[in-house]
Amino acid sequence: MASLDAEVAVVGAGPVGAVTALFAASGSRVVIVDQAHFPRDKPCGEGLLPPGRAILARLGIEGAVRDAGAPTLRGIAFGLLGRPQVSVHFPPHPDGAEGLGVRRLRFDAFLVERLQQNPNVAFHPGVMVSKIRLDGDAPALVTSDGEIRARFIAVADGLRSGLRHQLGWTIGPRGPHRYAVVGHWRDDRRLDPWVRITADQGMEAYDGPVGPHERLIALLCTHDRMKEFAGRLNQRYRELVAGFRPEAGVPLDTAVAAGPFNYRASTVARGGIFLVGDASGFVDPISGEGLATGMQQGLAFSQAIRQPDPESSYRRRHRRLTAGPRRATTLLVHLATSPRRADRAVRGMQRAPGVMPKLLGMTLGYWGAGRLTPRDWMALLTGR
Repeated sequence: MASLDAEVAVVGAGPVGAVTALFAASGSRVVIVDQAHFPRDKPCGEGLLPPGRAILARLGIEGAVRDAGAPTLRGIAFGLLGRPQVSVHFPPHPDGAEGLGVRRLRFDAFLVERLQQNPNVAFHPGVMVSKIRLDGDAPALVTSDGEIRARFIAVADGLRSGLRHQLGWTIGPRGPHRYAVVGHWRDDRRLDPWVRITADQGMEAYDGPVGPHERLIALLCTHDRMKEFAGRLNQRYRELVAGFRPEAGVPLDTAVAAGPFNYRASTVARGGIFLVGDASGFVDPISGEGLATGMQQGLAFSQAIRQPDPESSYRRRHRRLTAGPRRATTLLVHLATSPRRADRAVRGMQRAPGVMPKLLGMTLGYWGAGRLTPRDWMALLTGR
């Protein structure tokens, strides 16, 4: 693969990188590389919220993803351990009001198949990118199979982006340091279309359908509670799941951990290089919007590179896509990292049922914090 040239080069073939390449391929020749061989699995929240489902529809593949077994997500059910949960639908929006549960092992493989079928895309798995070289008229990827020169490079190599770090654009991770422990469970009961969130003593359990008779259960916690997993990650994970979800069913795999989170980038576009998805910054999985927002950024990249000033255009589009979700996620982390604050917030949202739909709309980028009234803030912060 020596000296391959293309209009666009994409690093990372996860959902965000794959979607970025597919959008860019409409009018451009694209090369996409990933160090992994597919199919592969990665820890992920696996919830594709309504804006992400709309992105699949725009690519013409949403129906195929559903037909492949991705179940519908109607909204969020939340509560404190041992107390009744409150269910809230995703807010009505032109993007639709339902998401999808997408098992990463299958979703990644599905998108890779679409890459391989696209005549404008050259996909190269098993290729390591060591750095981006900036000298010359266009940036270049230095890879294990040679150099790739492209007019535009989209970096979608994830939360701990090595290329972002090499460029000197990484900020973080910032505190509070949070971690996730993730596993999958067989569930032979009737499909439950809700993402169920249960909070208890500085930890949240997230439980949602990702396939026929299959649910993801993720535990999200601070550094202090993460210490409980030291030396016995899978055992402690299953013990805690038994407390949060006694009806969980049969574990299908060994638990894996991810974190800490909360990375930022000093810029998301400069000199023909663009950061997309988690590589461009990520606050916390608590809001569940990472996949959808990253895929929206892939579309924004494909639109920006056709503008007179692609970098400025992408920075503006990126800011519009991420400002609201970041504020909402930061607020949710603040509430969740103190058991007392979490208890007050959950009680407040149960007593003021209009608050949670507004927060959901913020995390989805539909509107800003101005949608929350003083009465809503009172409910969140005091529980009254």
